[in-house]
Amino acid sequence: MNIEQEDQILQLLTRYLQNNVQDDERKFVEDWIVESESNTTYFEDVKRIWSTSENIEDFDKINVDEQWSKFESGINATAKKKPKLNKVYLKIAASIVLLIGLGFYFNSFFNTEVILLAKTGAENKFILPDNSIVWLNEGSQLTYKKDFKGNSRQLNLKGEGFFEVTKDANKPFIVIANTTQTKVLGTSFNLKNNTNTKEVELVLVTGSVEFSSTNHKEILVPGDRVTAKANGKLIKAVNESLNFSSWKSGILRFEKTSIEQVIKDIALYYNKNIIIENREFANCTLTTIFDNESFEDVLETLKILFDVTYEKNDSNNIVIKGGDCNS
Repeated sequence: MNIEQEDQILQLLTRYLQNNVQDDERKFVEDWIVESESNTTYFEDVKRIWSTSENIEDFDKINVDEQWSKFESGINATAKKKPKLNKVYLKIAASIVLLIGLGFYFNSFFNTEVILLAKTGAENKFILPDNSIVWLNEGSQLTYKKDFKGNSRQLNLKGEGFFEVTKDANKPFIVIANTTQTKVLGTSFNLKNNTNTKEVELVLVTGSVEFSSTNHKEILVPGDRVTAKANGKLIKAVNESLNFSSWKSGILRFEKTSIEQVIKDIALYYNKNIIIENREFANCTLTTIFDNESFEDVLETLKILFDVTYEKNDSNNIVIKGGDCNS
């Protein structure tokens, strides 16, 4: 964005936050926000500053030049150049200087922490500042310093994410999840941080990673899975699950998989509680692919293949009854 474009966008965003835009302007702003990560971050910066400034009395009486001079006196000489922003935006900035002081304002405005939140029903694919790509599972959160400032690309993950990391030998990519650290240079992997059990699980797809907890460390190669227990112990094994990233792909794949494991994967993917009543049926096997199918269609397929019935009980569990491996 050049200075003129930034000025126009800034004024439009300000009116948008005031709910003072036409329908076509509103659509333009909302499309512009999701067009790129940098646009989203820019909007969040403006929104945060606007929200703070709304609480200030006599907003229109703020002397922009006077307050900015005070702001300049409180920061390093390298940052003294007045930002090329319009007067409306400067007035918002000056109001924050008045409200919360120079030091905090400078740190929060110029060293922004980016927070990515995964929405329900969305793809939740994000492009990071180094062009790495991350998909976040619903309800997950990823936090990092704007533009990856520093000697590493450090992020904090809550929930689950699939990462495709751009290689940079001079700036390692580090993901913090609970008490674990995943360090890579360029690779792809699935990382899950279970907030209930405090366990962290990583499945490596390509490349290599260094995965460590408080007192333990493992080097992984493609096909490895490592689980960090709540006490920090690491358990490394060959990954046998075909569906560790089904939340991202929408595909459930089974190859002579026991029905017990099939039901576990289906329950996890669709977020359902499913109980197998017939334990003999649990030992049957299934080879098939469910490609972005509804939960009801999956149940109907099992009904046809294995002659099962299913019903919901009082606890809202789905109980699968019967089942014949030779149907």
